[in-house]
Amino acid sequence: MAKLPAGGLFGFCGLPTLLNRPLLEVSLYHEADREKLAETCAALGTDYRVVADRVGLVTPRVICQIINEACFTVQEGTATMQDVDLGMKLGTSYPRGPFAWANAIGVERVYAVLEALWQDTHDERYKVCPLLKRQALRGEPFAV
Repeated sequence: MAKLPAGGLFGFCGLPTLLNRPLLEVSLYHEADREKLAETCAALGTDYRVVADRVGLVTPRVICQIINEACFTVQEGTATMQDVDLGMKLGTSYPRGPFAWANAIGVERVYAVLEALWQDTHDERYKVCPLLKRQALRGEPFAV
C-alpha cells in the first residue's frame, strides 16, 4: 500500500458515482499545496485536474443541475421519469438517466449540493425544484 504524503489542503468530490473515475476533479485551498496534491494523486495512481474552489466543483454542479431540470420536466407533466431517463441515456450517451443518477448519488445529496449552490450564489438556476425537494426531505428515491 502506498504511503500518502503528509500535509496539503485540497478538496475533491466524493459523491457516489463521481469518485471512481479516470480523472479526479480537485480544488486547491492554497496554491502552495499544488506539489503536495501532485504527490498525493501520484501515490493514489490517479490523474487529476484542478478546478476553482467553489461549491459543487464542476461535475457535481452540472449533474445536479441536470437532475433538477429533469425534475422540473416531470413536475410540469412534459414527460415521465422513465421517458426522461431513457431520452438522456440515448441522446447524450450518459451512463444513466437523471433520476437513476439521483438515486445512485442519493436524492438528499443532490438536494444538498443544489441548496448549497443556491445559498452561495442566489442564482435562479440553482433553485431546487419542489419535486426534488419533496423527495429529499422524505428521504425517498425516485421511482424509476
